[in-house]
Amino acid sequence: YTDHQPRQPIMIQKDYYLRMIEEFGRALANFMERRHDAARRDREMADLYRQYVGDYTLVRNLSVEETMVYAHDQWADDERIGRLGMLAELLYAEATYCAVPISTLLYDKAYQLYDYVETHGDTYSIDRHKKMEAIRRILKDKG
Repeated sequence: YTDHQPRQPIMIQKDYYLRMIEEFGRALANFMERRHDAARRDREMADLYRQYVGDYTLVRNLSVEETMVYAHDQWADDERIGRLGMLAELLYAEATYCAVPISTLLYDKAYQLYDYVETHGDTYSIDRHKKMEAIRRILKDKG
């Protein structure tokens, strides 16, 4: 074994994970651009959850604390922050078309996850900051 062999699987794994994040961004953007009837929209949103973060009914309905336990149990350390960010994006996207009080709950959970990613991650995102500010305004107006 050379010094390079053990690193190759890690590099391949990281490369796969980065491609998955890019794919997620494209899939979510495509979802948000299309007009859907409610039933199709709900099916497609549930499918996005399933593909990237887990079972829709389970993950969407966990409290933030339960989400953190789930994240620790289900996702590798080097993927956890990214997947929590994906979950925040899904919650935010879903909140944009749900009615109160569901939208309020989803926005609040998305904000908390964005905040966690912000404080524990190592990537700065202007988009995340804009969404957090938008959520603060939305929750203030609804509250």
